[in-house]
Amino acid sequence: MKKIFFLNSILLLFSSTLFSQSFNQDKIALTNFITRMYNSQPWYGVKIFLDYENKYLISLVELNPANYKSENEMVRVAEIKSRSQVNQFLNGSYITSETIIPTTEKVSKKNPSSVEDVREVIKETSIGYVSSMELISTFISETDSNKKVFIYLKLLEKLKKDVK
Repeated sequence: MKKIFFLNSILLLFSSTLFSQSFNQDKIALTNFITRMYNSQPWYGVKIFLDYENKYLISLVELNPANYKSENEMVRVAEIKSRSQVNQFLNGSYITSETIIPTTEKVSKKNPSSVEDVREVIKETSIGYVSSMELISTFISETDSNKKVFIYLKLLEKLKKDVK
């Protein structure tokens, strides 16, 4: 009886270690795929990724570390930019544009050509709430070593498997 109990406990011990090593394997594979994809053709913004079981919303943010005093400040800015990108993607945005043409001086002999300063102001606003995004990886860009890339992930839905 003791031998059977001992063999069962060893079998249970080995099976639990096998499962614990595969924890979060899908996110690691997805992170490696996104990193390779970014390094081959840089992009930033929001994309939707489908794997066999899940539908993910991925947000990439590029920042220059020289512009920030601390790592915490840079991570916070990256998180806010990511949430802003996702909010615009999910909820849309309202864009307004206005052109400002200041009055110019009259043409005179001293000033034969008048220069007009035309400015265009474009404002984009988006209203909505995005729950927190999960930071899954950061890395230094291979194409521009001055940029640090942040990858944020949000699970949109679990896809149903066809059971036959």
